[in-house]
Amino acid sequence: MENNQSRAYRRLKEQILKNELKPGAKVSKKDLVHQLGIGETPVREAILRLQKEGLMTVIPQSGTYISKIDLQEVYEARFVRENIEEIVAQEVAQVITPVQLAELENKLKIQQIYFEVRDHDHYFQLDEEFHQTLYEIANKQHVWEWLQLLNTALNRFRYLRLEVAELGWDNILKEHREIVALIASNDQAALGTAIRHHIHKVNEDAEAVVTAFPTYFTSQDVLAD
Repeated sequence: MENNQSRAYRRLKEQILKNELKPGAKVSKKDLVHQLGIGETPVREAILRLQKEGLMTVIPQSGTYISKIDLQEVYEARFVRENIEEIVAQEVAQVITPVQLAELENKLKIQQIYFEVRDHDHYFQLDEEFHQTLYEIANKQHVWEWLQLLNTALNRFRYLRLEVAELGWDNILKEHREIVALIASNDQAALGTAIRHHIHKVNEDAEAVVTAFPTYFTSQDVLAD
């Protein structure tokens, strides 16, 4: 059963991930206690835990702030994910069953619905579930869980990306469909290329995201080629 400290941590981390608590914003512990409806001690412990993860910054005699997004951290997480997921997807193509293939296709149908109604939260959730399912099929669930420890900055960036109108959402769904088709045909070379391109788009999208939200990123961030 989830205790108050875990609940406070989970809810605050979710708000940071979704940029409901804006990067760089100053937050009041008293306001967080009131907002969450959880006692002061669990909230304080949650803040300490998020501080250790680099999501909150406590500055003496100044206050508590939501950490800005480090673009270099985003790039490094993308690098790890891109290289691992290519191998995972290729393994999936070799072992996937008709039932598992139907599950992936069903996730795309549901994601299409959220795309049509412009539902950020559920669209992002289905995006995550699509990729997580690949790791489960390849019997690499522990690898997925390990990646989540590295993916926080990347996921904050990806969520922001959905808010940049010029980037659109349809290409994400289109690429997912292409990946599923290549898994079904077990085209190893083309599948590897499609996965790398899909995840590497983080670099391609960075300029538009940083331009749209310049104050959300650390001042030393440099756009990658």
